[in-house]
Amino acid sequence: MFSPAILVIGASGAVGSALIDELVPDHRVGLLRVVGATRQQEVARSLRERGIEVRHLDLDDAEMGGRSAVQPIFEGIDRAFLLTGYHVRMLAQSKVAVDAANAAGVSHLVHLGASAADDSTIEYNTWHQLVEAYVERSGLGFTNLRPSSFMQNLRLSVAASGVLTHFIGDGWTNWVDIGDIAAVAATVLRDPKPHHGRVYHLAAEAASATEIAKLLGETTGQPWRYEPAKPEVFYKQLVAAGYDPIYLRSVRNYLERVANGSLTDPTGIYDNIETVTGRPATSLRQFLERNRDTFLR
Repeated sequence: MFSPAILVIGASGAVGSALIDELVPDHRVGLLRVVGATRQQEVARSLRERGIEVRHLDLDDAEMGGRSAVQPIFEGIDRAFLLTGYHVRMLAQSKVAVDAANAAGVSHLVHLGASAADDSTIEYNTWHQLVEAYVERSGLGFTNLRPSSFMQNLRLSVAASGVLTHFIGDGWTNWVDIGDIAAVAATVLRDPKPHHGRVYHLAAEAASATEIAKLLGETTGQPWRYEPAKPEVFYKQLVAAGYDPIYLRSVRNYLERVANGSLTDPTGIYDNIETVTGRPATSLRQFLERNRDTFLR
């Protein structure tokens, strides 16, 4: 029986680790072989303990070492999941990953980008779309996933008990559970053919921060309120924490435009998760109920 080798790039991240969790049952019964790519030793150790092959991958090595510095990681791989970091280096990193996958004979690549209109002028969205365009012209079989805002990040918006702080003013954004992203990616990687050449925006629903605060009150049984903050606060906090200021500048601009009403997320995309996986997307209410204790302080 053919057991395709599936390389998960970004295995240490939230989406990559959730994807591995989705694929492990198939791995254990020999339907496929999961290979995790990571730079983090602790993550590598944990994956090996689960019987998963680990390959050390640092896509930045290609700048000085050429493609040959990363090429061995892609050898023997049939399908790959590509997720790079949130920084401007994602452009070069993604290009070398696509080139190496192509040279190794990878048959299908699933790329994780960001949900936005095709004519988006927000900088980080255009980076993702440039990567998508390169994937599409590479000759590889491909599926591009465009997730919206992660529900898991709502936990980071709780700085005080009963207070949800966010940066979108009275605007609304689309939301998706990381588990649903992983389920879509796993479905495509198991059987790529029906999804070849497709672009899937991934979102369960749209909601404002005020609506989410109301849901938090209903699911926790405690009073909640929404306190809007300026996107510049978000930018300064994350830059101070060491994140890429160029990438974060464009995220700040996105938040400002959502807040002032000049930009809205794509609509009419809320059935994609169920269409691909056969199971309904996780709603915000379901996510908050499932993670109720993490929002109680």
